[in-house]
Parts: sequence; C-alpha cells; structure tokens
Amino acid sequence: MVFKEGDMLLANYSLFIKETGDLVETTKEEVAKLYKKYEEDKEYAPEVFIIGEGRYVKGIEEAVKNAEELNKEYEVEIPPEKAYGARDPNKVKVFSRKIFIKNNVVPEVGKEVTVGNSTGRVIAVGGGRVTVDFNHPLAGKTLVFKFNIIKKVENPQEKIKYLVKRRVKKVRLEDIRVSLKTEEGYVEIELPKDFRLADGVNILKYLIAKDIIKWVDGVKEVIYMDRFTADDFGKSGGSGE
Repeated sequence: MVFKEGDMLLANYSLFIKETGDLVETTKEEVAKLYKKYEEDKEYAPEVFIIGEGRYVKGIEEAVKNAEELNKEYEVEIPPEKAYGARDPNKVKVFSRKIFIKNNVVPEVGKEVTVGNSTGRVIAVGGGRVTVDFNHPLAGKTLVFKFNIIKKVENPQEKIKYLVKRRVKKVRLEDIRVSLKTEEGYVEIELPKDFRLADGVNILKYLIAKDIIKWVDGVKEVIYMDRFTADDFGKSGGSGE
C-alpha cells in the first residue's frame, strides 16, 4: 500500500532517545507504565497522522509516509537534523538570580522558566547566577521512532470525528455527532455537553473547522450545533418560567 499526500492514518508509536534509551512519548499505556512515564489523566490511543501535514518533525513525517504496510512494526532512527536540530551553545544564557526573584520565580535546576519571549530550562544555579538553556530539550539528540499504522481512515464522517478528537482529547468518538451534507458542501457537528463550557472552546472550534475544511474533500463550511434541554436546567418537563 502506497500512501499519498492528504491520506489520514491512525498509528501507535513510541519515541525514544537513542543515546539513553529514555522514553519521550508513547500512545501505548503498557509502554508508558514499563518506562515509568505513565500519566493518570492522559488517554493512550492511536494518533492521527495526515501525510504532508507537517505536524511532526521531518524524520517522523518521512517514516510514516514511507511505510508500506498496515499493522507492521517499524523502527526508524531520526538524526538531529531531521528532528529538533543541533544543540546551539549560544542559546545557553546566564542571568542574575534577582531577575527571577523579582518576578516571584524561584530558580531551580530542571525548572522551565520564561525570560522575555523565550522559554528554557534552568541547568545551573549558584553564586547569584542562573544558567538557562533555551535549546529544545531534544536538540542534538538522535531519536528512535517505533510505530505501526493500524488503519487508513477513508470515510469522510469518520475523518471529521478524528479531527475533532485530536483537538479535544477527552471526547469519545461515539459522543461526537456529525451530519455531513456533501452535496451542499457543509457539515454539522454537535459536541458533548461537557465541551460547551470548556476553556478556549471558541479557539478549538476554529482550529477544528480549519482542519476539516483543509483535509476533508467537499466540505466548505463547518456548523456547530449547541443543544440545550430542560434537564440542563434541572427541569424534567412541564411549563413555567
């Protein structure tokens, strides 16, 4: 099977640092537990990959695009130039400790801090000075990407549901209502009630709509449906104000 630009795939993967064998991230719960990186609140499930989207680093994009079979285990080494780049010593800066204390930040080794418009990690504290590394944590690292593609998503309604889910991690696919009107060029989406009042909901709706219009053929308009019932307001029915 040859994948082409715009194909939507579901894949399980685990990403490691080659030099240390440390796990960076995984879609598999059992792998997270094995490497003691398990997070209680995280949902472990296959990830959406769209060929040509550019959502992941170059090495990962290439590995998925070049895969030829479903349900086959692949392992690919990704050098820094196709991952997070070489480590730049000029991105290691030294600041006065007073700058952090003034902003109610206690500098500690390993802590993520923001100075100006840049975010980095504290790598040393001493003598009234704080050394911050603004390189990406994986800069200079060779990565090992293990993955298997479990499905090519072809049904338009299913594509829409997965595009919603990757932006709203907690929602279940079966709780997303989709009514696709291909001939009219639009889709109506009703999200679970819990999502209606979530922080940043309007931004998420915008991003979801952008994804759908770009990656689902024939869709030129996305309409969100909000449904309110008597139960939402503690009423089981009847009349009254």
